[in-house]
Amino acid sequence: VPAYLNHNDGTVTDKITGLMWQRTDGGEMTIENARNYTDTLTLASYSDWRLPTPLEAYSLMNHNNNNPALDRDFFPTTGAQYWWTSASQYNDSNKIWVTNAGGGIGNHASSETKSAGGTKNFHVRAVRNVQQPKTINERYNRNADLVKDELTSLEWFSETQNLLMTWEEAIQFAENAEVSGYSDWRLPNIKEMQSLNDETKGNPSCNTSV
Repeated sequence: VPAYLNHNDGTVTDKITGLMWQRTDGGEMTIENARNYTDTLTLASYSDWRLPTPLEAYSLMNHNNNNPALDRDFFPTTGAQYWWTSASQYNDSNKIWVTNAGGGIGNHASSETKSAGGTKNFHVRAVRNVQQPKTINERYNRNADLVKDELTSLEWFSETQNLLMTWEEAIQFAENAEVSGYSDWRLPNIKEMQSLNDETKGNPSCNTSV
């Protein structure tokens, strides 16, 4: 459940992730200007702002809302269709990972925004770390049938279940599963699933070694 704190100084802290966000985004601009904007921004006396990673940007999505899929009590509507992140596509630096007002995430050509000659509104929202991020030497630990993600503390099946099934059947399959002595399995929510995405890889964009 999302939990935010509005500091009434143009910033909002996410109590779950510990990240501080710019409350009203900085408006439409090219990716180059977005990088410069966050690098030089001073807001609420803080100057260590930056572009969010795709995982951080997606953490703001509230899928109970649409256009924008944000908690509007804390993040006002600005007309943005997309928000820049710090990551480009692994094999094409001209394509940038962006979140969108519908609650999704994907990689788009940087030329699509209006300031670059395109037709869409790509905005920038700055973020900063309130606390020092924890250091993880090895993100994934594989043990027999399980993989533990040390970043999120979630455990996953190590192998894809190559079975054709409906969404309802998949829910039942997960709830009935017993692996490595555990029976409390479930389908991941959309943010948990997206956390496995690795923007440095492609087809698929995940760590296939685990």
